Amino acid sequence: MATKKSSSIKGKIIDIEWKGDDYLSQELNLDYQLKDKLLLTDLKEIGDHITIYPEPKHEYARIRTTYIMPSPGLFEAIDLIARHIRSGW
Repeated sequence: MATKKSSSIKGKIIDIEWKGDDYLSQELNLDYQLKDKLLLTDLKEIGDHITIYPEPKHEYARIRTTYIMPSPGLFEAIDLIARHIRSGW
């Protein structure tokens, strides 16, 4: 996940772009509900990092953040990411 900041002094995060697997990153980039939830959370607390590690041998994927206890909004965003993974990635 990469973030885009505004050019103002505070550098507010104004957009999120997913990179990596073509299909999954396209699905995540087109999910505006996910984008809205992430932009409403304080992404500076998690260091702008949400990483997805596929584990094809065990048929699951890990979704990791640097934040130990996610806020309810971030937890909902992680749930949306998991739904995209389960839907066919």
